Amino acid sequence: MEWDLAGVPIRYLESSSPCSIVWGNAKWREAIGGLCLDGQGATTGVGELLEWVEQPDSTEADSFLLDADPSTKLLFAKTSMTPPTTSTAPAYRVVTSVRVGRSHLQQDGQPSTTSIDTSSVHTPPPASPSDSPSKKRRRSLVLQPDRPSSADPDSPKPPQSGCQYLLDHKDWSKTSLGPRSTWSPVIETMINTVMYSKTQDALWLGPEFNMIYNDNYSAIVDHPGLFGKSANSPEAWGPSVSGLIDRCLNDGEACYRKDDLLLYRRGPRGHFVEKYHTWSFVPLFDNETGKVLGMFNPTMETTDAVLAARRQETLRDVAEQVQLARTTRQFFDGLAEMAARNPKDVPFLLCYSVTGEAGGVQLTLESSVGVPKDHPAAPATVNVLSSSIDPTSRPVSEGTRCVTSYDDAAWPFAQALGSRRSIVVDDCSNIIAGLPLRQWDHLPESAIVVPIWTDTSTGVPRAVLIMGLNLLCPLDSAYEDWIHVLGAHLTSSLSSVRAYEAEQQRLPDKERMERAKTAWFQGAAHDIRTPLTLVAGPLEDTLATALTPKQRSSLVLAQRNVARIQRLITSLLDFSRIEAGKLSGRFVPTDLGRFVGDLAALFRPAAERRQIAFNVELDPSESSVYIDPLLLETVVTNLLSNAVKYTEEGNITVRLSYDSHADIDVIDTGCGIPAGELQAVTDRFHRATTALARGIEGTGIGLALAKEILGLHGGELFIYSQTAEETGGPHGSTFRARIPLVERSSDVDGPEPASFGAYGKAVAADAMLWNQSDDWPGTPISETPSDLERHLIPADVLVFDPTDTVLLVDDNRDMRAYIKRIFTPYCNVIEATDGEEALGIARVNPPNLILSDMMMPKLDGHGLLVAIRNDPRTRLVPMVLLSAASDDEVRFAALTAGAEDFILKPFKPKELLARVQLHMQVGKRLISLEALYAQREKEIALLSDYCPSGIVRADAAGNLQYCNDAWRTFAGMGSDDDPLSWPQRVDKETLARMMTQWDEIIRGDQRETQMTWKWLTGKTVSATFIRLDKVDPAMSGILGCLSDISYQEERMQEAERRRIEAEESKKQQELIVDVTSHEIRTPVSAILHCSSLVKENLAVIQAHLKRGDSLKPSEDLLRQIKEDIEALESIHQCGLVQERIANDVLSLARVQLDMLTFYDVDMNLRQQAQMILAVFGPEVKMKNIDLRLEFGESLDQSGITIIKTDHVRLGQIMTNLISNAIRFTAPSSVRRITVRLDVAFSPPMPGTCAAPPVGRHLPSETEDIPVWLYVAVSDTGPGLTPDESAVLFQQFSQGSKMIHSRYGGSGLGLFICRKMAELLGGRIEVVSKPGAGSVFRFFIQTSTPTTPSVPDPAPVEERPPVSEVSVDADMLSDRMRVLVVEDNIISQTVLRRQLVKAGLTCDVANHGQEALNLIFTDKSPELDRWTSPYAVVFMDLEMPVMDGVTAVKEIRKTEQGSSRAKQTVIALTGNARQERIDQALAAGMDDGACGIAVSRWTSWGGCDADWGVLVVIKPYKLNDLLERVRKAGSKEEGEHVSS
Repeated sequence: MEWDLAGVPIRYLESSSPCSIVWGNAKWREAIGGLCLDGQGATTGVGELLEWVEQPDSTEADSFLLDADPSTKLLFAKTSMTPPTTSTAPAYRVVTSVRVGRSHLQQDGQPSTTSIDTSSVHTPPPASPSDSPSKKRRRSLVLQPDRPSSADPDSPKPPQSGCQYLLDHKDWSKTSLGPRSTWSPVIETMINTVMYSKTQDALWLGPEFNMIYNDNYSAIVDHPGLFGKSANSPEAWGPSVSGLIDRCLNDGEACYRKDDLLLYRRGPRGHFVEKYHTWSFVPLFDNETGKVLGMFNPTMETTDAVLAARRQETLRDVAEQVQLARTTRQFFDGLAEMAARNPKDVPFLLCYSVTGEAGGVQLTLESSVGVPKDHPAAPATVNVLSSSIDPTSRPVSEGTRCVTSYDDAAWPFAQALGSRRSIVVDDCSNIIAGLPLRQWDHLPESAIVVPIWTDTSTGVPRAVLIMGLNLLCPLDSAYEDWIHVLGAHLTSSLSSVRAYEAEQQRLPDKERMERAKTAWFQGAAHDIRTPLTLVAGPLEDTLATALTPKQRSSLVLAQRNVARIQRLITSLLDFSRIEAGKLSGRFVPTDLGRFVGDLAALFRPAAERRQIAFNVELDPSESSVYIDPLLLETVVTNLLSNAVKYTEEGNITVRLSYDSHADIDVIDTGCGIPAGELQAVTDRFHRATTALARGIEGTGIGLALAKEILGLHGGELFIYSQTAEETGGPHGSTFRARIPLVERSSDVDGPEPASFGAYGKAVAADAMLWNQSDDWPGTPISETPSDLERHLIPADVLVFDPTDTVLLVDDNRDMRAYIKRIFTPYCNVIEATDGEEALGIARVNPPNLILSDMMMPKLDGHGLLVAIRNDPRTRLVPMVLLSAASDDEVRFAALTAGAEDFILKPFKPKELLARVQLHMQVGKRLISLEALYAQREKEIALLSDYCPSGIVRADAAGNLQYCNDAWRTFAGMGSDDDPLSWPQRVDKETLARMMTQWDEIIRGDQRETQMTWKWLTGKTVSATFIRLDKVDPAMSGILGCLSDISYQEERMQEAERRRIEAEESKKQQELIVDVTSHEIRTPVSAILHCSSLVKENLAVIQAHLKRGDSLKPSEDLLRQIKEDIEALESIHQCGLVQERIANDVLSLARVQLDMLTFYDVDMNLRQQAQMILAVFGPEVKMKNIDLRLEFGESLDQSGITIIKTDHVRLGQIMTNLISNAIRFTAPSSVRRITVRLDVAFSPPMPGTCAAPPVGRHLPSETEDIPVWLYVAVSDTGPGLTPDESAVLFQQFSQGSKMIHSRYGGSGLGLFICRKMAELLGGRIEVVSKPGAGSVFRFFIQTSTPTTPSVPDPAPVEERPPVSEVSVDADMLSDRMRVLVVEDNIISQTVLRRQLVKAGLTCDVANHGQEALNLIFTDKSPELDRWTSPYAVVFMDLEMPVMDGVTAVKEIRKTEQGSSRAKQTVIALTGNARQERIDQALAAGMDDGACGIAVSRWTSWGGCDADWGVLVVIKPYKLNDLLERVRKAGSKEEGEHVSS
């Protein structure tokens, strides 16, 4: 045996006595552990086990329970494998074993019924004390060497259990399906599909659900027990699935389920395992009966995907929630909230925080999920001794992240904290007993304890999680990985939360550092006073000497700023003394009203100078107030200076009031302090944002010092303020210094009092200069530079231009004035007080250089630098920054932001001048070059944009960086399209070749490459690309130029198109020649035969007459004459056929050349129709066809008799349709043709040519009303198929090839009919069925005539046959003489014979020159003028020597030069082209006296009503010619009479 069964411990034992183990797998060794199964030291109960193995199989004891150790039992099961009787192989018994813990046993020690069936479990009896080992049966199990294991899940199943084997060897006749030979082919086909399928597929066949499945499907069913057997067990599938099965088998309805939970497999503990499948039921139908044979059940397991998605969602929710936590409490509460959303993977959760170190730790319950309060499983606190925790321990390896604990009494906190590994509690049933169910039907049996720690941490983990494990999902690697990732997320987030909490706890330490820093500043300030004193003394001494105004103003500036520094240092020293407790006040009784009034008076001039109302309100008091005058002077002075400094308009009020204390209020209408800064405004070095935004100078220590001094007085400082942004209107501040009215004792050891008002006077004097328009107080400073200033730097060194402009930006007025004096001798200086003002000035009029301070209100120097560089108008202006900060970071930030230079204060004037002029000249040069470059760039851009050729620039890798509008137009790209997408717009036919060439350009060595390709837009371009690195190695990229050569391709295409058209035209001409030749040769052949027959008969009669034989009207002679007459009639009909063919060919040519003309005339509808049908009278009579003419009721209902249209084109359409009907009806047994005419006042419905109802009568007084004429020609011919009808109206199409061979025809008639009907505003259609005849219907748009009332026409008589046509000779004069000019002898002879027979004198000429000779021979003796001997000249147009047109021109030319009468000339031609007719008329064929016009002869022999015809198209009608001769003779007689 070489296979395993699902990893179950198996042993094969021979059935012979004694039993011996012949093979066992690895699971067997793991299950039995250290048990001894040999005969010497066998474990208790082994003998009973061996007896149970030897017993035959029975239903009484199919399993055996053996004690392995005090907490574990071994459960054995056996199966006998007996060989056939003919085999000599030994019998085998297969023994399987599984370890069973105490949690799976009932109270009596038997396995629990929840997981194992104990109905047939055999347990050994307990050993009796009296039983000695010698009395026990000694048996042994000899373990043989292991055979190869087949535990690999991919190993094949035993041959006898394979699905294909079971299918082939099962006796199907014993099932409801019957013998396999009777199964439907559908089932056999599906069986092959299932067996060869790589997925889990099954068939449920027949009414009993007999199952046939493949090996993959066997993993999810009881295999092989279910194979081929009935699965009709609704309780096994559940009501929902059973309902779907019934609908599939009974109703033939398919169903589909995605990620469906199926509980079909039990785990090692006996519970179902959570499995998800995507499956479907597909009914199988019998192809013949349509009966449902069963259903096809494909399925695909999606467990891994469903579990992964669910767990990933939980990870995401937990990560998002804990990231928002700022405290440990928020962290654990958020974790519990998110974990509660996944009850399947987290049945319950306990979150403990850990405090303490190696000496002992305490765990505190922070949050829980699924555990009631005060439950024993969740103690509020847990203490863990240090002896069980090793803070330096680490996991042994990656594969040992989890360790199993079999302690079922308490959570293994110490083990988890000490090992830093997750501990899996194998059985936690006792611990969690009584917890509510959150998922499934039972509580979880296992849990995991997860310590929250990092690999780099060295202390005890700061948190521990206890999480219940999914009862229906074993703790596999995926489950374990998810828990590990969750722990990693929590570790990171918990570290962040603890770091934030630690930061909050460090804030007091931070405050102490701030105090220490202040102390250091105070010490430094104390050390600065000594050098300041040494500076102030010499300054004062120098000012007492004789100085120039310029020198004095400079020294006053220095003295004033030294005084400001001294006041700042004094304030810092006061802070130091107050904090050290060394400053105590010298409190003396003082008249507080006078004290405040005197200080307020010092600041009144400064307020009034700023146009601010200054009010002082002092309440009287008789008692004095104990104060330190010097210290309180500092407080009041600081409050007053702030009020003047921060108030731009309005008023300032100083108010003193008394209550139980004295309040000194300073009220202003300044900018105010935001509410959020009121608490911090008295902090040292803090300045309100409103002050910073307005660029007001200050140190930020005045209010802080005032607060401290008031504290020494036992008082307080109150601040009330509001800003305009907060109130939307009023703004300002109130500072209240409150002093208690108590008696105080002074410190006798304190400093000696200084003179009162010194501090206030100094500050008030400084306030006079705030926002002052003059440069200096007192004597103004001359703007003219002194000689010393002019020669500060030699002129030959500096290259300033007088027009150069420096924009000076500094919030300090004195600094601006000082720097301006330095630069004024050399260039123009523009001042700005802050960055915003400077930015506005620079944008309007960019200076040559900007010299700016770093620290400024509103917009500092760095912000100004960034704004200048980001503005295209000022980005090239050089900028130099001044700063007192010497930090390298500040300097680095300024230079990297684009500053040209960074100069520290204090600076040397010469160095400042040198640096500024250097950067200014470089900047001017750069701006000039940039302007020139921009100009050239714009010129090139304009040239590129307006160039009709495409221009493109690519980098060295071939990526397009620029392409002009012409390129985009060629490629069909918009202005926003990515140029890199250009290969996608190349025509597919040229793309591969073009990309190959493009690759060669990039990687090749060619300097110049030419390419040609076609865009998808249809444009063909020729391009030349230049490798720039081949032109200059310093350059890189590709430059290309494109030209549109589409016109060349269009010319080639046009030439090709013309060639194709010429070939097609040639083919059509050849086809016309072929068809016309055939159609002409047929009647010509009939004419020849008929004329030969008549000639022979006449020759016989002539011979009889020459011999003098008397001819009697015998029957034979009459029969021959009748046949001759019929032959002549046939000749006439053949001539009509040839005439129609000629007309069709001429009409086709005119249609193709778009030269078909139409002439609308008034036409009697009934008369015209009768005339058209009369032409076919002899033919239909000869062919015995019933030709009928019907007029619809619409003609009588509408009252229409006359319409206006082109009667010739209408007649041509009807003639073609009737001739076709005659040709196709003649062979039929029933020969009937019906022509029906209808009219209507509206067009037909779309898709038909049938006439709609008229609906109304024609108004009597209305003209030019649109009228639609409907004509239908019905025949009883053979009919047409739909395919033949579809192509019937195409050129040279006759429906099928058999039609021409059977019925003849040119294939042009119906095509011409369609074109003419469309040109006349209508269309044509055919309705036909094979064997039922055809109906051709067409309609055209006409109108009522100008004069609607026309008398009814007389009926038209049938045209007599040719043999019956006679000539009225009396209508002509005997003396009338005519001339026939014809080069064709036959035509000449026939016409001469006809004219002579008509009684005319006729001469003939062979060409135009002979005609001229005959015409100009005679001269009238009576009249002295040339007269023509001929009344009429019949002139052919196409003749040799001289054609008819030239001859007529000569006649007209001669007539113009003499007084002879105008000769009447009638042109005879077979060329019906309008151009030829117009040429003849232009040559002189017109005669105004006769009203000469051109008559277009119809195919039925009719003519126009106008008889003044000069150009006659052959074939002509003799009577018409004679009538023209008669009119010409009448005209000639009239001319003789008049002359």
